[in-house]
Amino acid sequence: MGSGSTSLIDSAAFFIAANGKADPATELEATLAAFFAPRSADSARPHAQCSFVARYRWLQARLGLDPERLPEQHCPEFAAWLATIDGDRLSLIFPAAYMNNPSSMFGHTLLRFDRAGQDERARLLSYAVNYGATVDDDNGLWFAIHGLTGGYPGTYSVMPYHQLVRKYSDYENRDIWEYQLNLTAAEVRRLLEHLWELQGNYADYYFFDENCSYQLLFLLDVARPGLALTDRFGVYAIPVDTVRTVIDQPGLLDRAVFRPSSRTRIERRLRALSEPERALVRRLAGGQLSADAPELQVLQAPRRAAVLELAADFVTYRLRTGEQSRDQAAALAWRLLAARSRIAAPASLPAAPAPAVRPDQGHESARAALGIGARDGRLFQTVRLRPGYHRLTDPEAGYLPGAEIDFLDLELRRYAGDPAPILDSLTAVDIRSLSPRNELFRPVSWRLGGGLERFRTHDRDEKGELVAALWAGAGPAEDLGEGALGSVMLEAELGASTECPDRCFAALGPAFTLLWPATERWTFLLDARLRLLMRDHLDRGFDVGLSQSYALGRNFALELDLLVQDDGAGAQAEWSTSLLWYF
Repeated sequence: MGSGSTSLIDSAAFFIAANGKADPATELEATLAAFFAPRSADSARPHAQCSFVARYRWLQARLGLDPERLPEQHCPEFAAWLATIDGDRLSLIFPAAYMNNPSSMFGHTLLRFDRAGQDERARLLSYAVNYGATVDDDNGLWFAIHGLTGGYPGTYSVMPYHQLVRKYSDYENRDIWEYQLNLTAAEVRRLLEHLWELQGNYADYYFFDENCSYQLLFLLDVARPGLALTDRFGVYAIPVDTVRTVIDQPGLLDRAVFRPSSRTRIERRLRALSEPERALVRRLAGGQLSADAPELQVLQAPRRAAVLELAADFVTYRLRTGEQSRDQAAALAWRLLAARSRIAAPASLPAAPAPAVRPDQGHESARAALGIGARDGRLFQTVRLRPGYHRLTDPEAGYLPGAEIDFLDLELRRYAGDPAPILDSLTAVDIRSLSPRNELFRPVSWRLGGGLERFRTHDRDEKGELVAALWAGAGPAEDLGEGALGSVMLEAELGASTECPDRCFAALGPAFTLLWPATERWTFLLDARLRLLMRDHLDRGFDVGLSQSYALGRNFALELDLLVQDDGAGAQAEWSTSLLWYF
């Protein structure tokens, strides 16, 4: 029934009593009365026992109801639905983060119903339950507002798993992790009975707490009440944190299976080709090269087969994602596959291996930091705290490479000689996506954020003044080899305070980023910006920062930051070192 005396379900149809949402005792009385009531003469109207199967089974077990006094009703609709689902095992499914959709940046979770003995192909035909917001508009701003305020109804839906794989893996480029759980058939049955009650009902959807992952934890708690998974989340529930909570339960995980997205498979196979072969794939997929061109015929049969297969896969990918029309893509794919079929040799293309570290095995989302440093020669102590999620310098294992989502990142500083600390910065959100380009994929890397930051407009003013700022940028990124990424963006920033025009500004200029994970533990990040500052007069500014972090373990790291910054009043140097704790 939810937390306290108020249910999280907001749909009136879920309750029998008029005030059942907020009065469990009254709802219990009304439920028992409805269970004892004779079946209605209207055959189309199901009996309460059939509408609320989980409640009936629970009360029957707890109260020892006499079947002579309370005859059990026949529920053909529920029996048919249960036979359609046909599952006695359960898997927790985690489609990983997808940076180009605000609702998917933190990943997603759903549940799949399996049968013992199924292989991975057969599981595509299983059914899955998904919880999500019912969105009736595509406006990003309105989505954010409604998602934060509970403006969308959230509903459970059951559908074939292969449809969800196509949506998340083929359309949205999201790798999928499947965690097969050790739940008994009886526990899965209890979950299904509760799910039957929830279908058609809704709860107000909140992006941070009552979201997809949080609501699915309720189903798992119903299956095995001793788990008490929802009790571990209060203010917010990040999907990967809910996955960790489930997997951390002793003996609950049977095995984990990695299902790479179409894009991951294509990129993995593309990297296995030589540079001339990659160029052939691009020209074939673009229709600029015939499948029987002389450039292809000089390749050995396995390599020619690999080039043709990969080109056909990329054309199919563009068709599925809507980047190419069916008329163009179908004919081109057919020609490529026809040419491939005339080659008897197998294609020498590798499969996409599973990452060495699963998402649930990465560092925890919340982070605290304690450190010391100096700004323009003046020592300070620093304390930082953020609830989530991941910065580029955080240990990368288990996270999407080149992706950063940092929100509510607070830093307090106490300068030497001052009696009290000051707020140095508060990052409301900072999102960065560094997506390297290759012969087939040409994504745009971008950055977007806002918060409070220090703006130093006077010489020898190491503290500066707080301003509210918004920033954004976009540009290309390249894979530099050995895991390193480099990007060049054009960035713009707006800053405002109560002391305009002196501390209000607009800035525009290039920004360069180099991300290099030198080892599994040691990461370097170089950020450099050149800015044209527009205030009551034109000025120039720049900042160059080098951060490096060394992971001491899964949830501990050391960080060293070096910075040279000029906000128009002369360059100032800063260094700091911190101990990071992820929890």
